[in-house]
Amino acid sequence: MRPEKPDIVIVGAGGAGISAALSAAESGLQILVLEKTEWPGGSTRMSGGGIASTGTSFQKEAGITDNKDSWLELWKKRQATSNPDGPYPDYAFVDQFMDQAVNTTEWLAKKQGHSYEKPAGFGQDPEQRIHFPKGTPGGMGGGKQLIANLSATLEKRPNITLLTNTKVTELLLDNGQIKGVKIVDKDGKGEIHASKVIISAGGFVHNTEMIAQYIPAAKTASQFAVGGAGDEGDGILMAQKAGAVLYEDPWVIGMGITAALPETGSLLMDWDKLYVDGHGKRFLNEASHYAVVANAVLSAYEPWIIIDSSKSNEALLKPLADAAAAGRVVKADSIAKLGQQMGLSDNSLTETVTEYNDGAKSGHDSMGKDVKHVIPLTTAPYYAAHIYPVIMGTFGGVKTNEKYEVLDKDGKVIPNLFSTGESANKRLYNHVYMSGSSVQFALTSGRVAGKAAATQLE
Repeated sequence: MRPEKPDIVIVGAGGAGISAALSAAESGLQILVLEKTEWPGGSTRMSGGGIASTGTSFQKEAGITDNKDSWLELWKKRQATSNPDGPYPDYAFVDQFMDQAVNTTEWLAKKQGHSYEKPAGFGQDPEQRIHFPKGTPGGMGGGKQLIANLSATLEKRPNITLLTNTKVTELLLDNGQIKGVKIVDKDGKGEIHASKVIISAGGFVHNTEMIAQYIPAAKTASQFAVGGAGDEGDGILMAQKAGAVLYEDPWVIGMGITAALPETGSLLMDWDKLYVDGHGKRFLNEASHYAVVANAVLSAYEPWIIIDSSKSNEALLKPLADAAAAGRVVKADSIAKLGQQMGLSDNSLTETVTEYNDGAKSGHDSMGKDVKHVIPLTTAPYYAAHIYPVIMGTFGGVKTNEKYEVLDKDGKVIPNLFSTGESANKRLYNHVYMSGSSVQFALTSGRVAGKAAATQLE
């Protein structure tokens, strides 16, 4: 049932929206959360649920020494691998976010019914600063557990109402001020008036038209996109219609690669493999962070993955053989013949594989890959499959200030409007995602925006 006039309306019930609701509800105000899909959770529910933070009590209890400077140094190193002329990150904002992240991590456990495993590393980030939900070591099912924990707490708050299958179509604007939202639900169209509106509707990973318009260099990446089903950019677009300004240089959030073949999902973040481009040449250190890999694959010319029939690839051999029989990958008894099957007219692939195998023997890879991930290709038959980047979200959204109030073209606050999570995340990033940062930003921006909106009404 629609409340007549809540104090705060939150558009979207993912991690950012639920966090905003829990935060705002601490004031005792009436909070309404509107979710257009059947289930709350959004992209957060699909994630590993891990949140990165440094200097937390949970790290200290586990004897883990970590600090913000170390995280910031890694952040700068990663962002330097992409667009050298990009206007972001805003490192003053990143620094502030890192401080707020500690508060969010503690707040979730102390006040919102959440709990953690021992902080851990993930993939190419061995530092033990990612806080996965209790019972989900390594993030297996972590996003579902995080949303379950926070949803259970949300249900206990009598001043929060959550409505699913309720789509917000437009913001109500009166004399330059946001006054509520227009909606469509099972009962048809309607209007809900509120004193504040917080947009927590995610990014636009599932809106191919927006990706083609705003990130044309990545338009082909949308064919392998994961993320919350509701991440169609509607929150961003309705804010823009109300006068909000979009962040410059939007980009996609890389998650690794796919060969687009059945039963080959293990290739998503497999650092032991060899990639070559359409000229038979390597184009990156394959044991890089998964977002860096996705970006490199996105920009490479006709990228391929090369796999041999060694025991370490045993689980892949039948799917590859089946795909070869169907003409979806190429197969040969020698690297030279494989290159020919790939359409190469010279010995470039043979030279690349020889150099790669030599690096495995000598312990010095030409691309700087850790030798433990340089597995020589020596066992026929050999396979080559085209690879594609997998994306799990977008960098972009509408410009905000530090309270996540939305700004217009003159840098002034649009009264009563806030934006959080992927609807406003670009200030943190260039073109590279940082492990554990997206869910943390969703939760942190939601917490800060919820408190700010409530404080303005107290």
